[in-house]
Amino acid sequence: MRLGVAFQTLGCKLNQLETDALVDSFKEAGASIVPSRLAEGGSDIDLFVLNTCTVTGKAEQKARRAARAVLARRPYAVVIATGCYAQLDPGGLEALGERIVAVPGNDKAAILGLSRWLAERWQGHGDLLDAVREWKAEPRSPGEGADRFAFNPESFAFHSRPSLKVQDGCDNRCSYCRVCLARGSSRSLPISEAVSRARGLEASLRAEAVLTGVNLSQYRDGKAGFPGLLAALLEGTEAMAFRISSYEPDRVDEDFLSVFALDRVRPHAHLPVQSGADPVLAKMGRGYRRDKVLGAVEALRRVKGDLFLAADIIAGFPGETDEDFAATLDLCRRADFAWIHAFPFSPRPGTRAYELKPRVPERVAGERVAELGELARSGRRAYAERWTGAEVEAVIESGDFQADEDAGGAVAEEGRGSRSTGDAPAAFRIGTSANYLKLRIEEVPPSLRPGCALRCRIIRALPFDETGFDALARLV
Repeated sequence: MRLGVAFQTLGCKLNQLETDALVDSFKEAGASIVPSRLAEGGSDIDLFVLNTCTVTGKAEQKARRAARAVLARRPYAVVIATGCYAQLDPGGLEALGERIVAVPGNDKAAILGLSRWLAERWQGHGDLLDAVREWKAEPRSPGEGADRFAFNPESFAFHSRPSLKVQDGCDNRCSYCRVCLARGSSRSLPISEAVSRARGLEASLRAEAVLTGVNLSQYRDGKAGFPGLLAALLEGTEAMAFRISSYEPDRVDEDFLSVFALDRVRPHAHLPVQSGADPVLAKMGRGYRRDKVLGAVEALRRVKGDLFLAADIIAGFPGETDEDFAATLDLCRRADFAWIHAFPFSPRPGTRAYELKPRVPERVAGERVAELGELARSGRRAYAERWTGAEVEAVIESGDFQADEDAGGAVAEEGRGSRSTGDAPAAFRIGTSANYLKLRIEEVPPSLRPGCALRCRIIRALPFDETGFDALARLV
């Protein structure tokens, strides 16, 4: 089957993992995978799989723009739009163009079988759009395509540090969030299966796995919560390290801390804080207040030292006053976050906050995001400078590095020397340290493949927003 397939992923690490599994399925069926960076040309795209997000209106806007752009360059391509946005508004996406087929997020796993179906039934004869519509219309057994844990890729097309999905959905109903509407209630992968998958990743010589979920703190398998899962993963593997993608601040308790303190758990935590003002947290429907956040920060540092600590902050939530925002800035300064993912409030249809008043003007919300951004950049640089001279473990990344939300969105390309660091251009490799610093590692033997670990020393901090790296490092 000569089929050129391109992928674009918007949103969370779960979407990224699920896209990796979809890529695997098309590779196995003999399709040609077009790297996403080549999609701008569009000449090789027959099928474009767009994994969407609904967290903000901007994310949905990006999805619409991507679908239109592909069809403008490749009018006879087919766009499959799936994910959370496709779950909540499939008709709106299909209305963008007649060659767009929406597959709701609840049926996303069915796409894992599309490549095999096309290879057996379509085989390149006739319009691909007719074939995809026929595939979508075929009756399926109850629950087929709805298995949230069917995404278990053997290879990871876009990541050197693989993700291990252990949880999906969320039982919280925060007033601003549509993810719980799109992904439903909390579900968990059984511990035995999680350990089996982790062993498979370790056998493939992966040095690190990132534990992902919508709300990891709601993981449950019988009487075991997330700390029990993490303990079982450590006991069931020999050397692999585990990184926690995100964790609720009010669930940072002694059970969690006792396992988080162990050596093979990376010194990195991302807290969805959202606000530092108690009145705003109450309107958001968050189950904690600012003192709990500061207590969690103190506890995390007590067991992990100077870990990389990141936070999500929503600026301009309805009713947020200047005093409320000042309280948020104060919390962020006290917590001394190494990174802040700040974004303006986006009113999401179907949520309680959609109709909340008074609205904060967009200009004011933008100014607050900019101020948080300045604080994030200064905090990141200060954190990297504190680690100058230190020896760290790092995982080698693939040639092209696309930073995620903790990394601030910068991009670096391996070995190009295209971004100045004050040195003459030289061969280098991209690495992510155990404490989540993005490193330019000099003079690494080319035989070291992506995904393996090495020891290096941090030579000096670099301006991340200019270079795409936190620091320059060398092997020890």
